[in-house]
Amino acid sequence: MRRRAPFLILAVIILSSLASCSPRIGWGFVLWTVKGTSAKAGSIIPVYLKSNITKVFVIGLGDGSKERLEVPLWQIEMFASKSAAAKRAAQMADLASIYLIADRDGLPVRDAPTNTGKRVYRLRESEMVKALKRVDGEAVYTGSEKLPGDWYEVLTLDGTRGYVFSYTVRIFDENSGNAPDQKVAQTDSAAVNTIFSRTWRPAWYASMLDETTVDLDYFSLRFGLFGDAINKQVRVELPAVSKVFPYSAISQEGDWTVFESTDLRIKLESDSSLLASWGLAGEALPEDFAGWKPGDNFIRFIVVDKDIREAIRSEEARRSDASRRFFEAAVANSKMKDDGTGILKYSSPSAGTLEMWPSGLYSWKDTLFLPAGFPPSADDSAPGQKGAITFGLRLSGDLAKLWQGGFSLYPDSTGQRSDYVYRLETKGLTLAKATLAPPGLPLTDIDKKLGMATFNLPGNQ
Repeated sequence: MRRRAPFLILAVIILSSLASCSPRIGWGFVLWTVKGTSAKAGSIIPVYLKSNITKVFVIGLGDGSKERLEVPLWQIEMFASKSAAAKRAAQMADLASIYLIADRDGLPVRDAPTNTGKRVYRLRESEMVKALKRVDGEAVYTGSEKLPGDWYEVLTLDGTRGYVFSYTVRIFDENSGNAPDQKVAQTDSAAVNTIFSRTWRPAWYASMLDETTVDLDYFSLRFGLFGDAINKQVRVELPAVSKVFPYSAISQEGDWTVFESTDLRIKLESDSSLLASWGLAGEALPEDFAGWKPGDNFIRFIVVDKDIREAIRSEEARRSDASRRFFEAAVANSKMKDDGTGILKYSSPSAGTLEMWPSGLYSWKDTLFLPAGFPPSADDSAPGQKGAITFGLRLSGDLAKLWQGGFSLYPDSTGQRSDYVYRLETKGLTLAKATLAPPGLPLTDIDKKLGMATFNLPGNQ
């Protein structure tokens, strides 16, 4: 090192003396602004000397002054003619004053515009590189979510050239001191990846599975939150709710991931739990809410690690068994004869005529004398109603002391569910309208204001 130092000093002295009297050897296009001078990025300046020993150009400023400066070789592109340098300047005119600033530590500069390219430089957070060219490159994904942004060819402060994807950078315009319009909104990429890479189910699935209380009206392969990065949309499917959110971009507001051009916001609570809200400011979301009901515009979703299909098959089998036992008990209690159809027919002057089919259908006519709200909602202009019936409602301990079981009716005209508890008696059937329970919970109350409806079998009027 001691022998080399005098040599470098001598080389600098020689360069300085030669530059002061040497003719111009070409023209330089300034890639990176020479600090404290008029040699801004994108400008054309005269070049008087090139040293491969000290790795510098000796340049002029092109403003009529005789000042000579030494700049690193990487900072200038040299051309034999001024017209050639001008042509290069025209090619880079839109990026002449544009720099990129890393928004995270460790951002790689790669040898090709692809996320699998070899890393040739590692940027520190807030480190700046010079944008040289916007190039076509490989799409970048986090999970199944395609990230917005562009690939740029860049130049680092040590002269390394490579490629950077703009998703995790800020774009700085030296001329204005401001970021131009194409600045990319920043997001929590880990949160976006988790949201899009998993299948999310309503939170009540956990208790239904743990307690074996699956309610098929609230438990289905159809229900959940589903991200589609290819078509840039998020779909929310819930009982009586089907919403699609076609977003334009994804951004971050504190803990909330915001899907731009929609009112959907998602807060990732953990790798297996998130809150979603739409039409409601995230700050107002009650995070201690219990359950969900139609009309709510917020819900908690979870990742379910149990077999949903098997749980559905098991519940379908349970309901089928409950239906079979109901029809067998109805026939046995009433000592009625099976006419081969298995249809149960109950009637009453005040409650109308109710027919039930083992296939899962019902018909209810002449309900005008029942209190409004007792029969399921239906088209009042029709002489009666028909629809689907399912058995197997779970009753709380108190209700089970008074009632034998429960079933749900779904009229064809509305599809809206109504729950009932029943008692089978020798002469017929007694019903009471039950209050709908939250998902996964047993029935606990009946609507006492509506009273009860008592039906008789034919011959027991």
